[in-house]
Amino acid sequence: MNLNNFLERGGFKVLAVARLGSCSYSLVLYIINCIVARIDELVSSAAELSILLGVTERQVKLALDELTESNIITVSNKHGKTLIIKMNLDPSKWKNLRSSPEPKKRILGDAKNLHSLIPQKNIGSKVSPIKVSISSEEALLFPNKIQKEKKNIGDEKTLEVKKIVETFANQHGNKMDLKKEENFANLLLENHPYDQIIALINFFSKEIPSLSMLVGAWFHYMNKYREETSDIDDLNAFRKKHECFDEKIRSLATFELKKIQKEKKSISADEELLLHILIRHEQPRKQLYWALKARDRYPSLNLFLDKAKNSVELT
Repeated sequence: MNLNNFLERGGFKVLAVARLGSCSYSLVLYIINCIVARIDELVSSAAELSILLGVTERQVKLALDELTESNIITVSNKHGKTLIIKMNLDPSKWKNLRSSPEPKKRILGDAKNLHSLIPQKNIGSKVSPIKVSISSEEALLFPNKIQKEKKNIGDEKTLEVKKIVETFANQHGNKMDLKKEENFANLLLENHPYDQIIALINFFSKEIPSLSMLVGAWFHYMNKYREETSDIDDLNAFRKKHECFDEKIRSLATFELKKIQKEKKSISADEELLLHILIRHEQPRKQLYWALKARDRYPSLNLFLDKAKNSVELT
């Protein structure tokens, strides 16, 4: 089910009367914001979400439990503390919603609750938190917004802003509000390194619909970038390891052939051909594997085959 079906089924109305906790509502709205950006699964952690929403980690965990119990979201662990959060966009499948007054809860006008209507002396009352007003742009960055007056942008920052907008425009064409995108490029530079911004824009290409979405979902894109580039690094390391093995086999085969020629040992045509193949083939490790399977054909090369096998971790 997509977001349009969620709207048609009155998903927001169901949420409005569900009487969830304030942190749960903040989390649901953030997940919906990610869905709008075509991010169906949010990869994060309780610690990251607590920073993002401006609440304690305990409140985030309680909100996750409440939303999971109501079947509004599903949460699964990926690696340790990393969570994969997905929203159930079918309101008819939500459950345990508190849309009616809770049982045994006294309401205004109840005679037994009259004492609560009489002003009482406040004993050890807690100081109310100071409310801070922030703009919509600052809300996208909260809590990373740098609390300082804006200074005149220097030449270097102006060039960086221009480069960010140009890089983004190259991925999405010129159908964009350049002034608006420049503002969000400035917000990105205030909180994140220039190289990381360019890397994310290039890596995700058209997956990022606007710079404002990159500002609001920075944690998600950064985590996804690290995971995917980590896989690439692992693959490159694997390839490099096998390239070293191939080179080692070529060196061993070259040495063995020269040794045979120097000592004028008698070997069969198949044995000599095998050594030449191992020296010149693009994938000598694979050729060595098949040679070991048919090693009876190469009796004079038994010691060489064992040595080559042990040096490149073949089983």
